[in-house]
Amino acid sequence: IEELSGISIPKIYNTGAINPLQYAQQQRKRKLLWSKTNDKTSTSKVGAAITDGQDEKTAEKFRKLLGMKPGGNATNDTTESDAIHQQQQDTFDSLDKEYQTARITTHLRRGVGLGFLSQGSFVPSSADKN
Repeated sequence: IEELSGISIPKIYNTGAINPLQYAQQQRKRKLLWSKTNDKTSTSKVGAAITDGQDEKTAEKFRKLLGMKPGGNATNDTTESDAIHQQQQDTFDSLDKEYQTARITTHLRRGVGLGFLSQGSFVPSSADKN
């Protein structure tokens, strides 16, 4: 079987229980499935067209499928991106300030709040029960 197919059957399999030719065919299919191919597929062509800018029609179609706005001014895009970047930076700064405030409150105010007494321990007396 090895001479015919070039694939050896592992010793854990009983050669009387399995068909060696079918096993060899299955292994060839696995190699084809998992091997890396060098041919250009449609997705790699689209990716190359977008990154290299070779095929504007394909790139525009891809942008449309992604939901990107078609064309536009480069100067307008930069001002919009600067505004978005500034808004994101402001949001991150405010979130960081809130986190620092919560962290300080959590660590410094331990033992304060519901279920805690600020004046030591309280032991109920028999007079309080009535």
